[in-house]
Amino acid sequence: MKKTATKIAAVVLALISLLSLALIAGCGSEPELIDVQMMMPPDKVEYVIGEKFDKSGMVITAVYSDGTRKEITDYTIDKTGALTKDDKVVTITYGEYRFEQPITVIAAGDKIVITLANGVDRCELYADGTVQLAGGGGSLMKPNVAHWSWDPTKPEKERLEIWIPLVTPAVGWGPGTPDSEPTKMELEYDEQNSIQFAYMLAGRWQMHYFIQYKVWSQALTADVTYPLA
Repeated sequence: MKKTATKIAAVVLALISLLSLALIAGCGSEPELIDVQMMMPPDKVEYVIGEKFDKSGMVITAVYSDGTRKEITDYTIDKTGALTKDDKVVTITYGEYRFEQPITVIAAGDKIVITLANGVDRCELYADGTVQLAGGGGSLMKPNVAHWSWDPTKPEKERLEIWIPLVTPAVGWGPGTPDSEPTKMELEYDEQNSIQFAYMLAGRWQMHYFIQYKVWSQALTADVTYPLA
């Protein structure tokens, strides 16, 4: 009886040893890829015709069988050249996993880069270099000779230029007539680098336009020049 118990104990110990070895071997094996997920979409989803897809801000992670995650960057993108108006989706591929990121591509003349406003009136600067004034104080609609530019190679306070034709007074209170040539607006920068300028309408009153630094500095950067070519 004693021998039988000893044999049983030996068998149990052997099984425990085999199980321990299997567990150790299992712990040493590489975890398997079980899923790929897009955690964050790209920051930019609206483009002007001719621009390229920008993946900045996009985060794609691999999920493994042991519960861990790892960001991956060696995925492929099907749109690597200049975007056209027909491009609606960018496809991101990693192995057998595919993601479709919707995008919007518009003409430069439809893309408002920044807007200076006073609560009533707006001065909208478009990517093609044109300007549109609109609001309660009067309108100067596109197309017109008003234009603007942003050149990051110039000194800081000379990079942004806005040219708008002044409106000459008409007889009585009738409609004024825009000058045939635009006038360069005097842009003022405050301590926070916010921008403002005053526009004289028909020689009667001024409209003041303003934009905060935190707004314009996001759109007007050192790696872009306006108007777009």
